[in-house]
Amino acid sequence: MIQPLTVVYLHTPAPDDASVLPDMEYGLSDAFRSFCREVFAYDAPMDFPRLKLVQAATPRDLDELLFGVENERHFVSDAAKNCCLILCDDEIVIDGKPTPLPSLTLDGLDIFQWLRAYFPALPKVLLTQEGHAKVDIPSRRWIAKRREVFEHPYDHLARLRRMFSFFWAPHFAGALQEYVSEKAGTNWHTPGHNSGNAFENSPFLHGFHDAFGAMSFRADLSVSVESLGDLSTPEANTPLSAAQRLSSVIFGSAQTCFVTNGTSTSNKAMLMTLLRPGEVVLIDRNCHKSVHHAVVMSGAVPKYLPARYNSRYGIWGPIALDDLEREIMAPAPAALKPRMLVLTTCTYEGVLYPTWEIGRICEKAGMLFYADEAWAPYLNFHPYYTYDIPGGGARRYNAVNEICGAHFAVQSTHKALAAYSQASMIHVSTRFKRLLEDDSSRQFRWLRRRFGMKDHGSYEKFSHDLHEFLRYWHSTSPHYPMLATLDMAGIQMRLEGLKIIEERLHWVAAFKGRVAELCGLSESECFADLADIAGDDGDWTGWGYMQDPLKMILSFRNEKSRRRFEKKLLASRIQWEKSTPVTILFLVTAGTVEEHFEYLYRVCRELRDCIGRPEEEFRIPSIPAAISEQAAVLPRDAALCDGELVPIEESEGRVCGQMLVPYPPGIPVFLPGLRITRPMIDLVLDVVATEGPDAVHGLFTRGKKHFVEVLNRDEESRVQGLDL
Repeated sequence: MIQPLTVVYLHTPAPDDASVLPDMEYGLSDAFRSFCREVFAYDAPMDFPRLKLVQAATPRDLDELLFGVENERHFVSDAAKNCCLILCDDEIVIDGKPTPLPSLTLDGLDIFQWLRAYFPALPKVLLTQEGHAKVDIPSRRWIAKRREVFEHPYDHLARLRRMFSFFWAPHFAGALQEYVSEKAGTNWHTPGHNSGNAFENSPFLHGFHDAFGAMSFRADLSVSVESLGDLSTPEANTPLSAAQRLSSVIFGSAQTCFVTNGTSTSNKAMLMTLLRPGEVVLIDRNCHKSVHHAVVMSGAVPKYLPARYNSRYGIWGPIALDDLEREIMAPAPAALKPRMLVLTTCTYEGVLYPTWEIGRICEKAGMLFYADEAWAPYLNFHPYYTYDIPGGGARRYNAVNEICGAHFAVQSTHKALAAYSQASMIHVSTRFKRLLEDDSSRQFRWLRRRFGMKDHGSYEKFSHDLHEFLRYWHSTSPHYPMLATLDMAGIQMRLEGLKIIEERLHWVAAFKGRVAELCGLSESECFADLADIAGDDGDWTGWGYMQDPLKMILSFRNEKSRRRFEKKLLASRIQWEKSTPVTILFLVTAGTVEEHFEYLYRVCRELRDCIGRPEEEFRIPSIPAAISEQAAVLPRDAALCDGELVPIEESEGRVCGQMLVPYPPGIPVFLPGLRITRPMIDLVLDVVATEGPDAVHGLFTRGKKHFVEVLNRDEESRVQGLDL
């Protein structure tokens, strides 16, 4: 039996509820299932969940209904787990007195703020009644409807279906399906396989066609089908632009852009939009290599933030909050004042930064905060990802939200949600929009000049510039099925994101407990946590940092144990995300199922003696020294010079013209513009010796000699040096 979804209703009990509420539930349920059959059923008839109405009489009842009596604020109740919609009457009776909804408070927050903090992605409806005072609702994620529409639903079924369509209808995916099924005919346009005909009619490739499915080829269309939309014309009124607008509502942004070339392209387009040649940008030293590529392309001057390396686990830790504040607020001449902070949150190992506090510090310094959130596109959809702030209140870990935090975030939708590989999103915050259009903030005058029209900051000008740079990077032949999965991924999380994340949080907690019991150890001895990753020299939890449990890091006693475990995983047909000498990272995503944990547990049971806290520190020589240099030459100048190849052993003191990225540790060691040091050389050569030359991305090898590209002597004398 399909478990029903719940509609939570904040409503003062009334004498006629016994007759009204059942009709309300049945009518909503019938309208919802009718909507689902129309939108989500494709080839075969399908059954869909019904809706169950659950009621809360007061704000405190609402709190207990959604979180349970214990109110831990991490896990939610069954009612909340299955919740897809929240209804609120415009007046609630408190102590016998009718009280307008905006006057209700919970934990020091008004009801709108409280719902925005803990359940931002859920759609919400204000039920208005004639004779009640008008209530102003937030403009996003709320709509107002007359209460009679819900009390007499069978008189308003069409209206309710339209409301559900407004909340959950996939605009682009639905239009694509309709075109393929009903409108497509003879194709005289790209792509060349022509709806799969090239495969289906081939005696050799027919099996390939059958294996992939006819729809995967029929839906692979061309921008020649103008009715569906085109990434190059986002202003047009098309299903594709409508899908991006709906995603901006779902993810809580002022604007969301679909990207089909991955977050690597998102980073490049965004940094080229925001930065100008010669401007300083603060960069997390262990950020993704695409950010370093973007620095080269934008002509910006990078100032690398101090990286932390955990020698026991062989993984990279976060930057401490006081170090961030010191670098952000450091005095600098006007020409060297940083314009932007680029930070990876969440990190590969799941460390989440206190984005609200960092955003506040950045704005104080007149600096933009750009978050690479590639590894955690789901943070917006569950109250687990909130943290308390001094003085009361809750803030979210998702970088872009409606309170504060980052001004921009890029997310790899494909990494953890239900989207095809390469599918990515750019989110621009409503906070940035207000900041750009606010003429009173002196520290952001530079921003208003950059994206200004008629001496005022113009969000339309920024949006135009962003789309112009996206055109530099977008293919003019985007993959339409990939765009459809971006559309559907957001819809799914809005409909059932609470359930998806809640289930996986419980599965992870249960799995860690089973493994710890199996090994006779504590969970922290079996799995690396925040203290292990970040180190014990800071109050990381007190500062607001958190390690995302959906990034499971299994730790091993030594490198030999980790290798044994990996060999068994391969024999069991289990593939992990990545490993270090003494850890293996397992990602828990929207597609992870409970059986996966059982298969992994069987390997743990067989090799339990391998699991445990590392016995000694694993050290790659000179890692801290190898990543401590600042650019000596503008990275763009170094990357675009002719350069020359020299043996890496002989490159000390030369200016690097390329990027070398060793695995492990997976962080760029050689970067364009850095003056090469002996620790940098030793680190790369150590990886070559232990893992082979293929483990260093960018390394040029001929025979047994390894080379790196550096500026030639004439170029070194011509390029302008940097002094940061």
